[in-house]
Amino acid sequence: MDFASMASRRPFAKATLLCFLFALAACGGGGEEDKAAAPQTPQTPTTPPQTPSVSGYPTFDESAAALYRQNAEFNRADPSDAEENAIRSGFGARTLCAGSNNAYCAGTSSYRLQNLDLAHSATLTDGRKVTGTGTLIAIVDDGYRFSHRELAGKEISLFTGTAAGIGSNSHGTAVAAIAAGKADGAGMMGVAPGAALHLSSWEDTADDTIIAHLAAATRDAARQGAMVQNNSWGFTEDVPVSEERSDFMASGETDYARFLAGRHGGAHSEWRSLISAYDAFQNTGVIVFANSNDATLDDAIAWSALPEFAPELSEAWITVSNALFEIDRRDGSILAADLLSAPCGSAARYCLTTDGTLRVPTDNTDNSYTLGTGTSYAAPQVAGDIALLAQAFPDLAPTEWTARLLATARRDWQGFQSTIAGETVFADGVKREYSFLYGHGVPDMKAALSPVGGLAIPTAAHISGASVPLSAGVSLEAPLIGNAIGKKLAGKTIMAIDALGTNFSISGNDIKSTNQYVRKAPSNGPGSAFETRAALQSSFAFAPVEKASSLMLQEAALPKLLFSQTFASSFGSTSFSDLMPLDKGTFLQLAGSMSPDGDAANFAASRLFSKGFLSGELAFSMNFSAGSLFGQVMSGPFLEPKSSVDMASSLALVADLGGGWSVSGFAELGSGFAQNSPEALVTTGPVSHFSGSLFAGKRNTLFLDDMARLYAGIRPTALDGTARVRLPVGRTASGSVTYELYEVELADADLPLRFGLTYDARLPRNFELGFNANADFLGGSGERPVLDMAISLHKGF
Repeated sequence: MDFASMASRRPFAKATLLCFLFALAACGGGGEEDKAAAPQTPQTPTTPPQTPSVSGYPTFDESAAALYRQNAEFNRADPSDAEENAIRSGFGARTLCAGSNNAYCAGTSSYRLQNLDLAHSATLTDGRKVTGTGTLIAIVDDGYRFSHRELAGKEISLFTGTAAGIGSNSHGTAVAAIAAGKADGAGMMGVAPGAALHLSSWEDTADDTIIAHLAAATRDAARQGAMVQNNSWGFTEDVPVSEERSDFMASGETDYARFLAGRHGGAHSEWRSLISAYDAFQNTGVIVFANSNDATLDDAIAWSALPEFAPELSEAWITVSNALFEIDRRDGSILAADLLSAPCGSAARYCLTTDGTLRVPTDNTDNSYTLGTGTSYAAPQVAGDIALLAQAFPDLAPTEWTARLLATARRDWQGFQSTIAGETVFADGVKREYSFLYGHGVPDMKAALSPVGGLAIPTAAHISGASVPLSAGVSLEAPLIGNAIGKKLAGKTIMAIDALGTNFSISGNDIKSTNQYVRKAPSNGPGSAFETRAALQSSFAFAPVEKASSLMLQEAALPKLLFSQTFASSFGSTSFSDLMPLDKGTFLQLAGSMSPDGDAANFAASRLFSKGFLSGELAFSMNFSAGSLFGQVMSGPFLEPKSSVDMASSLALVADLGGGWSVSGFAELGSGFAQNSPEALVTTGPVSHFSGSLFAGKRNTLFLDDMARLYAGIRPTALDGTARVRLPVGRTASGSVTYELYEVELADADLPLRFGLTYDARLPRNFELGFNANADFLGGSGERPVLDMAISLHKGF
């Protein structure tokens, strides 16, 4: 075993340059070796790797993850308890779980700590696993052994610039393998084993061109399409932020690049060019920098916290510290962390901490490994995490990948909570505290790949605009429209966003089915069982109609209460119903209602007649409502009306067959129009509709003058009309929402059928008993019927 806290360094040749770069984490020669593989040269792509065009909704499989973490390759990088304790002793840290009162205290796998087993075994909507496929990780380091089995055969592009070569070094080999080492069943694996690599090195670069070389390497990585650049290096002299800030202020300089030239040598323009290169890189990628390994420092080192001095770099920058962790092996919760590096300190609001103690490749042979620890090994884990996010969410901007990783990090241990230094507001409702020691905590890839704060469907041009939470419910079925919208969404991919504005793909099948996204409509439509009793009694209780005619007229009036679109809503809290005789056996009924706040009104005029064995009703009705769609309040982003108007005419005929038997038929034709909310995703035009039914009744079944009826029919359904659906399907890196437009023929809805029975009876002492039950379902949809039942008992005086 070979470990230390720092790697090799090389001095500047020019005396005017006071210090140079060195690798911050340990590596070294020796270690474990297997049979050597044949040397291979890196494969340089001719074109930048392409990111997938469709975001996914990662599906996690706990069973698959359990098997995955038993894979020897997944755990190969982890030290044994004895090896970890040796490292702890070398840093003066306590022995693993010493002093813990938790009987289940244990060490942990660095990859398991970040839930990489769940990430790698998760499936995107395109069927791929989350391994970084299609992404590019840039590594700036001091050389690489390309033929090592962790790198051999990978897609690698090189940047040499003016350097004599790329160089070979154990440190760079280890860093590149941690970020993206192959998952091939042998040795260890990287955090993003499917990612390609962009490698540059300062090993063979002239001293007076190093700063320009770093800037050029950064620009080339951006041109090649790198989503993240890892920097596991720093200056020979560790200067904490607090000291650097004091010196910068004392210098009188306002330009940090000029200050760097004075402190370290070199031209001001070169330092400005490097800072500008980092700034430009953040347009397409995230900069990751390792903190110092000096645990005696009281702050992060200045170069790893460059945004403190160049605020333009604060958009997509992550500083990484190193610690060893203890967990509860029952549930994986973190019990304690022992920091082995400088604290996050002044960089805490953009800092993460990982377990940087790993068994990593060396450049001794193609199969050699050694155990080491340091922030150099912690940082490329975070770089790999960014690559996983870039694969899953290619439409996000680097600032958003950064925010997701910071906002979802693990912080579930007392040492974190006792060192809170402040909080970051990532979005409305997403606020996270950070620790002076550990920053935002340990990356949690399951949480980072999952919705934060619930999902919503956007309805505006930008993700920062209006959206409707799915948790509030989504209605896709409405009177007249039926399930035509839901049928159109079947098989479509819909974009939803979480509180951070990250886009997730959900299936239209989920939206239209009865699941977590759907809340059934609050009303069962016209003629629900609870409406029928009061409506009949209100119509005929005090009407000047002889008994025989009254019974027949009730039979003619009943169908519209169960199958009319507009008339069924005419009985509200402030309703009226007047029945006036016109001629013998002929009556005019006026009925209507208005809501207390005046935002809904209904009116119906009916001509009823009863002559001989035939009775009937010809009715004209109208309904207006604000905030509802044809009388029904809707929820969600799709059917969101401002107001609606519906007008219809209907005809009902009843034939007395004798012996107490009767049959009746009902038909209604109408048209409606809805004014939709400007942000609604569905715009409905004029719609014509139809409904009809048949009734069969028997009087004097159990009691004198009681009446039992069976009925069947079609509830109001569209005959003609279209709706325009504006479906969110994606977003750009700038946050603009992409919509696809669809035309929906409302007549394509499944037929809304209703079957039921009613029973009315006059009991002794002037009591009236009423019963109504109906079953509603959509013909051909396969959905379960909706049942509705009501019983009423009234006393007459």
